[in-house]
Amino acid sequence: MYNEEASTMFLAWFEANHQYVGGRDLTYAEFPTRFTYEKKDKRWQPRKAGYQIGRLHYTPPGIGELYYMRILLTVQKGCMGYRCIKTINGHTYDTFQEACSTLGLLDDDKEFIDGITENAELGL
Repeated sequence: MYNEEASTMFLAWFEANHQYVGGRDLTYAEFPTRFTYEKKDKRWQPRKAGYQIGRLHYTPPGIGELYYMRILLTVQKGCMGYRCIKTINGHTYDTFQEACSTLGLLDDDKEFIDGITENAELGL
C-alpha cells in the first residue's frame, strides 16, 4: 500500500483505489468526478458535492514509456500500483508500450491525432 509514500496525487490514487471500492470503475482522469484531492493530507477523499473534471498533463510521444503510461491511464481503471496499469486480462506486460499495443491503442495514428487535438485545445 502507498499510504505513507503518497506524496503525489498520482500515488495517492493507488492508495485510494485500495481504500475505496467506489472509485475502482474510474480512470485516473475520471477520478475527480467522485473524489477530491486533499493537498494538506495528500490523499483522495470521496466528493461530498459538486463536480470536477480531471485531466492528465500533456506528455509528448518522444518521452517513451511515460507517454505510453499516460495513454493507459485513459483506459485502465482502479489501478493500485504501476504493475496494475500494464496488466491486461490478467497478464502483466514488461512495458507500458506492450500493454498499449495489446489493447490496440497503437494500431493506427490515433495517439498522434489525440496529441495534436490536445495541443490545439491547450493552445500549444
